[in-house]
Amino acid sequence: MRAFVLSGGANLGPIQVGALRALLEASIFPDLLVGCSAGALNAGYFAREISPAQLDRLADVWRTVTLRDIYPEHRMGALWRLISGQDSFFSHQALYAFLQQHGTTPAHTFGTTAIPLYVTATHLHTGRLHVFGDNRSDRILDALMASTALTPLLPPWEVNGERYIDGGTVTPLPLRVALERGATEIYSLHILNANLPDAERSLVRGIAGLLTRSVDTMINLQAQHDLFLTKAEKKVKLHYIGLQPTKPLPPTDFSQFESLMAAGYTQTSEFLANRAPKHPSLRPPDLAQWHKESGEWLRRLRQPGPGWAAQLKLAADRIAAPPGWPKKREP
Repeated sequence: MRAFVLSGGANLGPIQVGALRALLEASIFPDLLVGCSAGALNAGYFAREISPAQLDRLADVWRTVTLRDIYPEHRMGALWRLISGQDSFFSHQALYAFLQQHGTTPAHTFGTTAIPLYVTATHLHTGRLHVFGDNRSDRILDALMASTALTPLLPPWEVNGERYIDGGTVTPLPLRVALERGATEIYSLHILNANLPDAERSLVRGIAGLLTRSVDTMINLQAQHDLFLTKAEKKVKLHYIGLQPTKPLPPTDFSQFESLMAAGYTQTSEFLANRAPKHPSLRPPDLAQWHKESGEWLRRLRQPGPGWAAQLKLAADRIAAPPGWPKKREP
């Protein structure tokens, strides 16, 4: 069973749309979807219909989103919420309305998706990972609001009396969810920060910059833990695709959707082109014959008999000098 696991990534989310398009064009389709935070938004929309047309519609959603759709208050409003003891700098009502405007309504449950969908969030009280979707009657809208409740920017989301925050708090790349639900092949779409050292050094300044860098480091360690668990599971084939923007973007910039989608498409296409193993017939014929004959000599060595010492010397000579290699000169 093939799973697509989509990591969190905030405003870099469009890069996964390009990656998904490249996978579909290569005739690689998922049997189940797992998403966290921004990846949950992509997975939740894509799960309605697994098709290029649905990806076109998802791309249009990213083209329309603005900062005010996520963080509606101005700075003074955010300051007032802090002073008045609110749970976050911004209200979640704008995002709630935006999701419904684009088709994710309270009527949509996990039982209405084209393939199984799982969305992760963090239980605020216990700090444990919670998976929406095991109960097919769960509302997708609740799951998306919980998975994207990045505190202290957005407040926790309450479902059935329990409060949840962003799933990336536990792990931004929930590979364990796919493993626990029987996936035997996983395509991991992991959003990474732009790898431009000089530019990054100029951005990591001040309290906000240092705090962001510290949080990113802790989150990446959690992702590495899930990658370790998956690689240790020998029966699971993991295709790890790291997705990076071509330049650093501040978290408030939602205008670079086109370049992000293009980067995701290009990077995934390159991954798929380079992953194909070389065909055995490409090995030089003389070395192929050498491996075959050496294996035969080793098999004979396990059956000691007359002349076995001579066979041992001949096998050693063949291993030291395969056919076609220059012979060692005698002194």
